[in-house]
Amino acid sequence: MSPQKGWPIRRAAHLAYWPANRDKKGDSALKKIAVLGTGNIAQTIAVDLKNRGHEVRLFAPEGLIHRFRDFADTRVIECVGALEARERIDTITSDITQAVGQADYIIVCVTGNHHQEYAQLLKGHTSAEQIMVTFNGCMASLIYKNVWGQDPTCPILVESTIPPFSTRRVGPGKVRMFERHLAPVAFFPANAAEQYFEQLKTDLYDFPGLYADVLECGLSLINPTVHPGPCLVNLSNIEKPDFTFFLYEHGFQPSGLKIDVLLNQERLAVGKAFGYQIHALEDFAGVDRIDSWEPLYAMGHGCHALTSIAGPNDINYRYLTEDIPIALVCWASIGDLVGVDTPIMDAVITLVGVAHDTDWFTNGRSAERLGLSGKSVDQIRSYVKTGKA
Repeated sequence: MSPQKGWPIRRAAHLAYWPANRDKKGDSALKKIAVLGTGNIAQTIAVDLKNRGHEVRLFAPEGLIHRFRDFADTRVIECVGALEARERIDTITSDITQAVGQADYIIVCVTGNHHQEYAQLLKGHTSAEQIMVTFNGCMASLIYKNVWGQDPTCPILVESTIPPFSTRRVGPGKVRMFERHLAPVAFFPANAAEQYFEQLKTDLYDFPGLYADVLECGLSLINPTVHPGPCLVNLSNIEKPDFTFFLYEHGFQPSGLKIDVLLNQERLAVGKAFGYQIHALEDFAGVDRIDSWEPLYAMGHGCHALTSIAGPNDINYRYLTEDIPIALVCWASIGDLVGVDTPIMDAVITLVGVAHDTDWFTNGRSAERLGLSGKSVDQIRSYVKTGKA
């Protein structure tokens, strides 16, 4: 079942949204979980799942393991805010076999430009029984499938549009969780959901529903219709060395939000070409329709959990280096494939590429990189449902 119009992203004021075994340490149902990544999300997921009693293994490649140096000896991560916890992670390693061997779940918490790299790293170390979850996936499952191909060790692939919370690192081995929120997930192939969705909800998070497939999920990302407009019109403020920029406090103004409104409209048109009724940004803003900048302004300025988040203060931050080349390029490229014009996306991609001294149309996540080139709408829908090209 796909998310329905008016089905909001769940926020964690309601404890019923979290699995019943969340505090039962030592429960026989608890799992071995590998968390791949070094940033805000990876560290927060590690402490969150350890707090619920799971065995947690935190992985970083050899070249990035130094990011854990401040707590590598103690293996202790502290979380403050929406979760107050201080937990000792079972394993911190740069050995991929040690991280994922016999793990029940592999959770990938890296930016989109590293999805292919991590898939290549994982191939040969996984099994078909494992479940691999990617947050902020943007059709990452299709990237992974291109790497594994017909290899029978390809894990079951799951992705969601957002991580389970808003969070930031606030010190060595310390993170702050601002709020919890859950969105639906998608499986690749989509028909695997019937067997594994209830298990996923019990073991990890009580996700509120299922997207039809990873294509609908990827088109339902929220950030690429929130960050780009305000960031684009504030590039100079973001670059100022003597100014701490707060996107939702300073950047959520009419000029940038008007761009976001048009980006969302183009995204909706691409989804409509596949028969999807995308309603992600509207649900996040708590409205039925977004035809003007006002609902987005109210959403940003009306939520302390958002206005208190600092940054970006560098144009090479993921709000630009991920939302543009991974998401907007993906959507615009698929739009080209099915005959949907996306002039605002194209303009934003071009201008941000100028700021980054690169051609994001060439270097971003195109339909070709997803293995979709040359396919019709019906062929793409069949592929994401069955996993068979």
